[in-house]
Amino acid sequence: GNIYSDEILWSAGIHPRSIVSSIPKEKLYEMYCAMKTILRQGIDLKGSSLSDYRQPNGERGSFQYRHKVYQKTGDPCPKKDGGVTEQQLIGGRSAHFCNKHQVLYIPKKNS
Repeated sequence: GNIYSDEILWSAGIHPRSIVSSIPKEKLYEMYCAMKTILRQGIDLKGSSLSDYRQPNGERGSFQYRHKVYQKTGDPCPKKDGGVTEQQLIGGRSAHFCNKHQVLYIPKKNS
């Protein structure tokens, strides 16, 4: 869900409003690698227990302690790049991102 998309895009440096067809192949590969890493961490840490999420045995997950941008609106970017975590509603879903290092890839206008 939102947690993993926010964290994957942050790790790859891709703005959540980017148009997929405009993202360079190298960045897509970087996002793919981030996806594998972050989803593996989420599984290994048994998910994020921010409210009532629990394992079947009642155990809480601990991935929430690894969040870089999810629900960190107003906090400085962990990359210490001078950016600040912002939140925007995109397609009816909340997205959190660094306003500095996450690049917005959009089609270039023809001159």
